[in-house]
Parts: sequence; C-alpha cells; structure tokens
Amino acid sequence: MFAWASLDFANSGYTTVVLTTIFNVYFVTVIAADIAEATFLWTATLSFSYLLIMIASPFIGAYADARATHRRILFLATICCSISTIILGFCGPNNMKLTITFIVISNLSYAIHQNITASLLSRIADLRYLGKVSGFGWAWGFIGGVLALLMSLWWMQQTFVLPRYLSAEFDQQILGSLVLTGTLFLLIGCLSVVYLKSVVILPANNDWRHVWQNLVFNLFRLKSQHDIMLLYLCIFFYHCGIAAVITVSSIYASKVMNFSIEEIVGLVLIVNVSACLGSFLFGNWQDKVGHKLGLQAILWFWVTTIVFLFFSDSKLMFYISANLIGLGLGSAQSASRASIAYLAPKNRQAEYFGVWGLFVNASSVVGPLSYGTLTVLLNNDHKLAAIGLTPFFLLSLALISQTRFVTPR
Repeated sequence: MFAWASLDFANSGYTTVVLTTIFNVYFVTVIAADIAEATFLWTATLSFSYLLIMIASPFIGAYADARATHRRILFLATICCSISTIILGFCGPNNMKLTITFIVISNLSYAIHQNITASLLSRIADLRYLGKVSGFGWAWGFIGGVLALLMSLWWMQQTFVLPRYLSAEFDQQILGSLVLTGTLFLLIGCLSVVYLKSVVILPANNDWRHVWQNLVFNLFRLKSQHDIMLLYLCIFFYHCGIAAVITVSSIYASKVMNFSIEEIVGLVLIVNVSACLGSFLFGNWQDKVGHKLGLQAILWFWVTTIVFLFFSDSKLMFYISANLIGLGLGSAQSASRASIAYLAPKNRQAEYFGVWGLFVNASSVVGPLSYGTLTVLLNNDHKLAAIGLTPFFLLSLALISQTRFVTPR
C-alpha cells in the first residue's frame, strides 16, 4: 500500500511546482515576456494538453487492462514527466516553442500516471477500505507536493553561481527548482513501480480499440452502466468548480486580498497541509457512511465554503476560507477515486479510470473558462464570480442523488 501511495507522493510535486506555484509565473513573466497574451498562451497550452489527455486516456486505460501493462505504463509516464520537467528548467525567453512542447508532454505524462495509479486502488485495497486507502494516498501525495515546493524554495534562497555560458540562457532559480522536482519524481516514481511487482494483474478480455465507441454509446443511452455514467457526470461538474478554484486561487489572493508573492507561497503550503488532513480523515469516514452520503456531504461542504469565501473581507477570514478549501480539495479528490474504484469492474479498472481522467481533465478546461467568463460579465468582480461556481456543485448533488452504489462485481 505504501508503494502505491508513493506514486501519489512522486507526481504531486509536478502539479505544485510546475502548474500551480512557480513555473506558471515564470512562463507568463519571463518566457512570454509579460506580453498581453501571456496568460492566454499559458492557459491555451494547458487546454491543448488537456484535449490530448481526454482523447488518449480511455485508450491507454483500456489497453493497460487488455495487456496488463499497468507497471510498464507507469514507468514510461514517470520517465517522460520527470525528464520533461527537468528540460523545462533549461528553457528561457528564447525557447517559447520548446517550452510549450514540453509543457504538453509533461502534463500528458502526469495525467496518464495519475489515471493508472488510480486504477490500481482496487488491487491494493479491500472493497471495504477503498476510501481509507485512497485518502491515505492523496494525503501522502500532498506531503510530496509540500516537499517539492520546500526544496524549490530552499534552492531559490541559495547563492550558487552558474557558469557564465549557462547563466546568460537560464534562470538559476527555476533551473534548480525544476531539476529537484523532476529528480524527486523520477527516483520515488521508479522505486514505487519496482515495489509494486507483487501486485497480481491479469489481462482483461476487452476490445481496447473500440473503447470510444462504447463510451459514446453509454453516454447517450445511459442504460448499460447507468450509475457509473451518472457518477462520471457528477465528478465532472464538481471538478469544474474545484479546477476553477485551484487555477485562480493565486489571482484571487492577489487581486481581492492584496497578497504578496511570499504570502501566496505560504498560503499554498498551508492549503496543501489542510488538503492532506482532509483526504486522510475523510477517507476513513467515507468507508463508514458509504460513498453516496460521503460525496453528498463533501459537495455541501464546498457550497458552504464558497459562500464563506464570499463574505471573507479580512486576511484572517481568507486564511480560514483557504484552509476550508484545502480540506474540501483533499476530500473531494479522494472521494472521486474511491467511488469509481467501487463501481468499476475489477478487471477493467484502468479503462474506467481512463474515462475518469477524460471527465476530470475536461473539467480543467470548462471550470477555469467559466470563471474567466464570469469575471468578464461581472466587471472583474472575483467575489461574485466565485459565487457563480456554486451551480456546479448543486448539479453534482442532483446527479449523485440518482446514483446507486451497487457494485457490479
């Protein structure tokens, strides 16, 4: 179980350092030279990578089940994402095309790694303890993200001097941060895959080449697998809200609460600790009360948290809101993984988590885009835009109320 959870530990540094805290700012301000279209270039690059992930995830998941190649895919995804992350550290203002290329490769590799990791949950945990084990994995993963961020911050405070021919091309702080993050992913990820050799995975009898035809048929008919399709849609809608919150959290802290860069980094660290606690504590509770009631509780928690955020006018209130968001973030991510593992057939977990990856990554496009649209319509009022995210969670509540958690196994 620890080796499996360490897969989450390994890959979390990528999202924390590259997508959320450090490299995204470097891309906008240095690589894109802070031009008017800089933020658009960043979001467009990520959106393109999410589109590729949405197309590829069901195929790769179904192929992993059909050929029992989970460990091999995890190993390749680890190599690709970690090496791509390290290469990004060598990108400077004159390497826009190279940077975009390796952002896409690294994010695609990360998503595949995340999906295949999730598909092994039911092979690691007993059906009764899916929430507990999933929560432990997410909690350990958030610790990995905090470690990668702390390593990056430590490097940035050092006074190492690069050779002159390097210092003219690369940013020393970004180079060290991404090399440390990529190396951490590479070492922990590969060791975790090695220690998972004892997990028995048998090939499934499924036609992976026609997985998209089956998916489209089920989406429109909603008959053959009614409950898991409703769960997919539920996860899509509430992840739209969560993705928007994650994507714009730093912008909200800066524009609404006037946080400095140092305060924002500190806030990210605090939120990761809260998310760690939320995923671990909620996972245990989810197994006791059931997946349906657990999801309903976390969705209402998110609605309440966003309303609380709307009324947060002081920095103290905002810190409380951020911690509540962290608790909700860890709980929601752990809950969705455990719920899919419960409903999906055991011999086709990677295929079903590939589809899960499709919906989660689609939400990463729709959610932030919805928030951005709301800020335009509401004259850049971030508080009202945040309240505008609550319908995503209310739609999820309506869908989960119609979902039956009767395992097909």
